[in-house]
Amino acid sequence: MAGVELEPIPGPDEMQPWAGADTWEGGYIEGLEFRVDAERRPGRTRAWIRALNPLVHGETCSPTADLVRLADTANGIAVRVSPRAWMFPNVDLSVHLFREPVRGWVGFDTRVTMGPTGLGLTSTTLHDERGPVGRAEQILTVRRLDGA
Repeated sequence: MAGVELEPIPGPDEMQPWAGADTWEGGYIEGLEFRVDAERRPGRTRAWIRALNPLVHGETCSPTADLVRLADTANGIAVRVSPRAWMFPNVDLSVHLFREPVRGWVGFDTRVTMGPTGLGLTSTTLHDERGPVGRAEQILTVRRLDGA
């Protein structure tokens, strides 16, 4: 009865490590491990992410909580413009899952679209190591940074 039209992505062992701190500053990024597709380009990335620390110290969360806590990262892994010259925060995040994920790496097949009037959209197919598990959508507001 199940049917999935979403394409799987190569596994984390088939992608290269990426230092997210080269693009973004801060403790959040430093607490993540990344693997990215060698063919990534501005606005389009396939990647795997896992957190190096538990969501709550000393506690084990559900695989769903582990996946959802990383979903907001999609907007930062497929940047279309430099975050040193532009800001493009998401003003919302919608996550829709069609099955419960398994624990481990979380996969992102992400595309970022920016329109001519300061609006954008980050669209992601979310994966676990068994394949596609759902979607995440983020509406963006795009603005040039002062002095950039």
